[in-house]
Amino acid sequence: MRAFSAIVKLTLRNALRSHIFQLLLGLLVLCAVALPMTVSGSGEGARSYIQIALKYSLGTVGFILALSTVWISSLVMTQDVDSYQLHMVVAKPVSRVRIFLAKYISVVLLHGVLLLLAGMTIFGVVMWRFAKNDFPAEEKTRIENEVMVGRRVYYPKPPDMKKLTSAALAQQLEEMKKAGRGHVTANAAEMEDEIRKGLSEEMLRQRSEVLFQKFGEWEYEKLPVNMQNPIYLRYRLYVGKVDTEAQRNTTGWWVGYFVERKQSVGNGQEIEQAVPVAEEDYSRTWRPLSPMPEQNYAGEFHEKVLPSAVVDKDGHVALRYINIDNAKDKIYFQTIDGPKLLIKITGFTGNFIRGLLVILLMIMVYAGISCAAAAAFSMPTAIFTVLSYMFLGSVAPLIMTTSQLSDPSKYAGYWIGKIMMLIIAPLQEFEISQKIAGGELVEFSYLVDLFSQYFLLRALPFILLGVWVFWRRELGLVIRK
Repeated sequence: MRAFSAIVKLTLRNALRSHIFQLLLGLLVLCAVALPMTVSGSGEGARSYIQIALKYSLGTVGFILALSTVWISSLVMTQDVDSYQLHMVVAKPVSRVRIFLAKYISVVLLHGVLLLLAGMTIFGVVMWRFAKNDFPAEEKTRIENEVMVGRRVYYPKPPDMKKLTSAALAQQLEEMKKAGRGHVTANAAEMEDEIRKGLSEEMLRQRSEVLFQKFGEWEYEKLPVNMQNPIYLRYRLYVGKVDTEAQRNTTGWWVGYFVERKQSVGNGQEIEQAVPVAEEDYSRTWRPLSPMPEQNYAGEFHEKVLPSAVVDKDGHVALRYINIDNAKDKIYFQTIDGPKLLIKITGFTGNFIRGLLVILLMIMVYAGISCAAAAAFSMPTAIFTVLSYMFLGSVAPLIMTTSQLSDPSKYAGYWIGKIMMLIIAPLQEFEISQKIAGGELVEFSYLVDLFSQYFLLRALPFILLGVWVFWRRELGLVIRK
């Protein structure tokens, strides 16, 4: 254990002496302090100021720590080999496995401390600015309810495409039969498959767009009933096209499906609990969630508070958005942008700590991959290899996205991206600033999923391979002539 701690101390000392690390450390301090102090909002008031300060500072700190992790991991694994110090260490009764793990732990420990300091600084500066600025009381309450909070997210229930397409297919085949085209070809199965595919794509398109004077509908399940905390509807819509540029105000009306008791059952509480409530004792109506149609600026996120009565006794919610745009344009909703429901679960401090844990997981993953690469290659080659790995992680999802093709699974790019995603830990998967700035809860299940998917299944095999390569590496080949 004494040898292990000695290697850790020596590794930390060498890392702190690196000029590149000192430069990255300076940028880290600048981002943690200067960004929350200097950024301004997007013109939407204090709420946008706090959101942008959190998003920019956390996102930049995470990116700098990722680059620093790659650099320091490659440095500490190759520096001792290039300077011949490792030749003397391995001559002593210290296993190479212990040396590898000590250097890995050193990198994680160093960047974990930096993350803690940067996180505390960002948290303190944001809270100080929030308390110091003379925001209106209404705006402060809105920030506390929508930004400085951890709210569980409920996404819309996906449609049963198989059921919907089967019904639409049966109707279309019936119309073809009436028109005398029921036995057009012997390849009826292929014809039905093409019809089914076309109908599925059309239904997905209709789900994302809302025509003028039509409505889009979303259903949510498993919400808690009899809640004390308010329910927030978060959404972003687009007018004419899905593009943040050249957007404008649009008019629409949110409508909720209310299921309410008509009258009390029985003459008292005890009788009421004993007598089951029949379905006919409930009223079901679609009612507007605001007295007048609402003006929303397209391309930006909006939130509104929903009445608790919109949740029925089974935790089910149904919402509609009616498009009454003044220019009669189409309205588009993207799945990733909502509409989604949010309910407060924890405070801002707890949610912020969970966000830092996500960044710590990123450090553990990339430190392991970088140490493994440096165990096999020289420092420049190891850095280039890991940066290429990170770049592939960012482009692999784009390779798989071939929306212009009717069946992307038939094309090589789709399968190449699919295979790449099995071995790559994309940097964007650890991007947590958007969640924190939006007040979305970082679920423990999300942390567990990141740990299992990207540390255990991606990084750990690279770490074990790196340990084996480092153990088998012939150090005599490193000697310069």
